[in-house]
Amino acid sequence: MEFDQKAIRERVDIIQQNLVRLEEIRQAPWEDFQADYLKVEASKHLLQTAIEAMIDICAHFVARLRLKIPKDSAGLIRALEKAGLLPKEHADKYVNMVKFRNLVVHLYAEVDDCQVYGILQNNLDDFRTFIADAWRIVRSKQERAKNE
Repeated sequence: MEFDQKAIRERVDIIQQNLVRLEEIRQAPWEDFQADYLKVEASKHLLQTAIEAMIDICAHFVARLRLKIPKDSAGLIRALEKAGLLPKEHADKYVNMVKFRNLVVHLYAEVDDCQVYGILQNNLDDFRTFIADAWRIVRSKQERAKNE
């Protein structure tokens, strides 16, 4: 079954739009960031929705490739890794992103502003890596379809 590239593109666009905003917030020094609840809360929301878009893309791949449906979002990533579609190093990063998303959604009172700031400073490129991986998966599926 073919991938819905329009759906993938829409979610990639969400990630990219969020990255633009996160890059802007990331410019603030720590003192300014932690003193401005709007920056803190916007960062949490933008990270959460970018990760949810990433999860949606992974769910789409798992469903269209007819892989075994896992019980949770991290399992989607592991299913793609097990199928040889994601390198382990990347999958480990993406699983950590899902864990952060779960923290923001379910244990929001435990989210440390310092952790959010650290993600802004050190981990935004993980989203870009995911986007590249996603399009690589799409291309590899297209190439396999041509050769069949």
